[in-house]
Amino acid sequence: MSDKTRIFKARFSIADLRHQRNHKEIFTTALTKNETLEHFVLKLLGYCILSYDSHAVLNKLADKLQPDVGIQALDEHYKTWLSVDKPDLDELVKIAKQVDELLILTTGNSEWLTQSQSRLKLFDNSHIIEIDQQFIDDIQVDLTRSLNWDVTIDESSLMISDKIHCYETKQFDWH
Repeated sequence: MSDKTRIFKARFSIADLRHQRNHKEIFTTALTKNETLEHFVLKLLGYCILSYDSHAVLNKLADKLQPDVGIQALDEHYKTWLSVDKPDLDELVKIAKQVDELLILTTGNSEWLTQSQSRLKLFDNSHIIEIDQQFIDDIQVDLTRSLNWDVTIDESSLMISDKIHCYETKQFDWH
């Protein structure tokens, strides 16, 4: 039986200015047993970033053999594989050779990023998305089981608002 405090109902209205797309996403998801709240929030943000593609899938399990968010081609290989937080670097190196595009969404200025960046730059198909830790921390503090988010994504920022709060990144770098 699942722990009901770990289940979330998400209703996202997403304005993706990078891809000139406005859409709504409604789904139920859960914080997995071994998942940190930070990883969960980053995974939701990653889904928002890729949801311009209707084939984007949020990994609702703790399966390390699957991306946190992925977009599969018709032949079932991954066009886009997004991993969040501090994924295993050796696994990412293997994955980068098998996918069209590898994205890593992580907090900026982290020790993991400093150690990993030089190896990831060896792959033309890998991109790192850095987001500030304070943005993630603020969302975590106010997280409720009913996520009614208005999300705006542009070239240099990501903003989330609900009926009570508004959060905006101070760092949102793609490289």
